[in-house]
Amino acid sequence: MNQMRKYRIFTVFFLIIVTTAILFSCSREDALGLESDVLELQSPYGRWKLEGYASSESKQITLVLGNKNSYYLTLNKDGTFTGTSSTNAIGGKFTIDTHRGVINFSTTDFYSSGKLTETNDGNLYLNRLLKVKNYRVFTNKLHFYYSDKEYLLFIKPVK
Repeated sequence: MNQMRKYRIFTVFFLIIVTTAILFSCSREDALGLESDVLELQSPYGRWKLEGYASSESKQITLVLGNKNSYYLTLNKDGTFTGTSSTNAIGGKFTIDTHRGVINFSTTDFYSSGKLTETNDGNLYLNRLLKVKNYRVFTNKLHFYYSDKEYLLFIKPVK
């Protein structure tokens, strides 16, 4: 009888360990169907280059073409940003909550050096940039979500 009791305790203990291992083995990103790239604890501040427009649903990326000086964005810790669109210098202010991954670009403080000379691609970029509400930072990648599933894909430029 004592042997039977040890066997039950061992079985229960074994089941608890296996269940715990199964529950905690899946990462949160995988369970939610999000990016599988390694999420780093890095900030969104610094200089970024737009690579394209992407969808977390289809995993497709529409590359943005332009000259080598186009589509840069620099986020400063003082809440200001500068950059380039397709043909113009841009800048303004933004608010950010780095703990929740929330960012808002101020439309009242936004400027562009030449809105009239902006290309169609440049106008699309600026419209989407001003709609951004959430972000995620991955290894050398920044996702600016302008809808629930669509985002601007930025990469760290090569020095």
